[in-house]
Amino acid sequence: MRLNTNKYSINVLGALNMDLIMNIDTPAKPGETSVGSKFYTAPGGKGGNQAVAAARITEENSVSFFGIIGEDNYGDQLKQFLEKEKINTSNILIDDEMHSGIAIIFNDKNDQNYVNAVYGSNAKYDESLIKKFNKNISQTKVLITQNELDTQITLECMKIAKKNNVKIILDPAPYRKNLPKDYFLYPEIITPNETEAEYMTGIKIESVDDAKKASEKIIDSGIKAVAITLGENGVYYKDSNNEKYFKPFKVQEVKASVAAGDCFTGILGSCISLSMNINTSIEMAVVGSALSVTREGAQESMPFYDEIKKIL
Repeated sequence: MRLNTNKYSINVLGALNMDLIMNIDTPAKPGETSVGSKFYTAPGGKGGNQAVAAARITEENSVSFFGIIGEDNYGDQLKQFLEKEKINTSNILIDDEMHSGIAIIFNDKNDQNYVNAVYGSNAKYDESLIKKFNKNISQTKVLITQNELDTQITLECMKIAKKNNVKIILDPAPYRKNLPKDYFLYPEIITPNETEAEYMTGIKIESVDDAKKASEKIIDSGIKAVAITLGENGVYYKDSNNEKYFKPFKVQEVKASVAAGDCFTGILGSCISLSMNINTSIEMAVVGSALSVTREGAQESMPFYDEIKKIL
């Protein structure tokens, strides 16, 4: 079972990367060799992860993906995985000059992940992607995006979405300096993790109280709403009228936390597309992101609606 929504009502704009994942006790230091226990590849990229998370909550064909892949095997595999999830891939551009994005990921013994990405074709500026987005805007309820693609592409698509009363969910990752002054005026809500929130505010987040202070500073800067994801410590939400701390959903075993934040953002976007209130949306996203860490991989780790519903 999935929740009913309109066809292609959720647009995800972002990167597709093939993740090269190694489980290892401790990543090697400079000049050192560290031997891992497992290596595997998995479809990823923040945009791809968020698209699958949203698609597994809503009914088939509710999500359209906008991005750029290379004309190579990784690109083919990334596109095919989205299609298996019944995500519309007709708006993915194929670039014959640059390779598809990849990310080399280390998962250590403390369940922390270290992501080293080479964005490849994802980083290219191609105006035709903006035109494709504009052409499909009439069907769209929600735009989910991040800082993975060329900044001008993301900004122009957010402007188009805003002009057409489309709600925008922005994951400000990876963190980028010197963004255009109006960049954060368009999203309905942003979803930074502790590190990104620290970069944005200068406040090191080591407690819920720190998250509260950071969220206040973010809202004071003119951003409408923020949900700071705190990993195993839950989520802190604030807008101009409300604020709330959401406790984490505890799981017994963690296998890979690499896509937990993407899972949260994707589910949040899908819930908002269905006009759920913010508290319910975040509660679903918190449970979903916790379930995702109990599985290996990135896109493959995303939970289905029935799994979340059973817990809630």
